[in-house]
Amino acid sequence: MKKAKSVVLLLLCAVLLVSASVAGTLAYLKVTTDPVTNTFTVGNVSITLTEAKLDVQTGEKLTGAAAADVTEMQDIELVPGRTIHKNPKITVGATSEDCYLFVKVENGLEGAGELIWDANWAEISGADGYYQYATKVSKNAVIDVFTAFECDETLDNTTIAAFEDKQIVITAYAIQAEGFDTIADAWAEVQP
Repeated sequence: MKKAKSVVLLLLCAVLLVSASVAGTLAYLKVTTDPVTNTFTVGNVSITLTEAKLDVQTGEKLTGAAAADVTEMQDIELVPGRTIHKNPKITVGATSEDCYLFVKVENGLEGAGELIWDANWAEISGADGYYQYATKVSKNAVIDVFTAFECDETLDNTTIAAFEDKQIVITAYAIQAEGFDTIADAWAEVQP
């Protein structure tokens, strides 16, 4: 029996030796990459609303150093038949996302003349005084809203007096274009 135990022990040692040598020869191919870091910045929509500085007596655009765009209200004299070169414009910021533009125009001079609109603007149906720009716009775009106000030639001393201290107030709105299928969808989100 001692001999049988020795044979079994010898066989067991041989199996262990073979197993250890096979396990020692197994190797796995593996590799580790360097990490990739994602840094996110934040998008934005930015616009400014300005217009050219005008001569208060003639309604003509100033030239030279005095011609800088302004954001404050300008008092301009109404004279029958005069064209006042009002040109409010929206400038889309240099870091802005593509966006849709809308304006609200409160025209206190309704009946005294006519606003001459840029052809790409259209009044929004069912939203009196609100207009939409025809297409989305990109960064650095400069979009004219309207180019002039033409005073009615038929105004006289009596009828023009009713427009003393009246104003045209413009408010501009912008919303990112991404995420909206149509400009109407964008307006549904913007409308006050």
